[in-house]
Amino acid sequence: MKEFHLKALRCPSCRRSLRLSEVHLDGDEIESGKVVCEKRHSWLVDEGIPALVYPRASAKDETWIKQYDSMAENYDDLLKSYDEWLGIDMMKERERLGNYVTIEGPSKIADVSMGTGANFAALYGRFRQEMGRFDFHGLDMSHGMLRIARRKFKDLGITVGLVQGNVFNLPYQDDYFNLVIHSGGINTFSDKSRALEEMLRVVKPWGIVVVTDEGLSPDVRRTDRGKEILKTNSLFGSRPPLEHVPPMARHLEVAYVMGGTFYQMVFSK
Repeated sequence: MKEFHLKALRCPSCRRSLRLSEVHLDGDEIESGKVVCEKRHSWLVDEGIPALVYPRASAKDETWIKQYDSMAENYDDLLKSYDEWLGIDMMKERERLGNYVTIEGPSKIADVSMGTGANFAALYGRFRQEMGRFDFHGLDMSHGMLRIARRKFKDLGITVGLVQGNVFNLPYQDDYFNLVIHSGGINTFSDKSRALEEMLRVVKPWGIVVVTDEGLSPDVRRTDRGKEILKTNSLFGSRPPLEHVPPMARHLEVAYVMGGTFYQMVFSK
């Protein structure tokens, strides 16, 4: 995390801006310390990651967080096994997120529930000559996943503001991002409506929200391949949570990506 990343953040308790306090730096990277707001709410920074979780996760969500923490070190290998199992190239598929990036000029992008950072790694693969115009921010409830993402971004030379935060109360400013991405997670969220409302809140007017998760297309469901996928992992039986999309969302579109094995909802503000 670098100091300029604070511009995107707000206190998750009172929604005021945050500033640094008692920080330890490694070059221009903030390694540890605190961030505080005008009302003196204080939040720890550990391994360059501010802990801005408020309120605490529900029991249901906490179960999933612990599961992701436990699998963090092997998560990327698990995702690679999806390629063979589903017959796709997931990283190439993720590069298509670049279709929603502004053609030129500065672009602020948030990846909400980012896991180990595969989406930003894919965007780097597509836009590596243009990295200077991007302002990347990544949030997850799992500190273990964020730790792996941080390591990955250092290896790639990508600058990303990482935050441990609650998807139902994003610690970001209103109307800040050009693009908000969410991949793989909403199927298990305890409050899908609230999560989608928060994603729409932090995107700029006319900005875009892209939500992707397991869910077979109607055509694939009818095939022998689809039936086998559902037998192995019931999450692929999930359907796009259209009833939870905020009423003020514009231009809602639904498509099926990754060989018809994931749904994708796209809408704007």
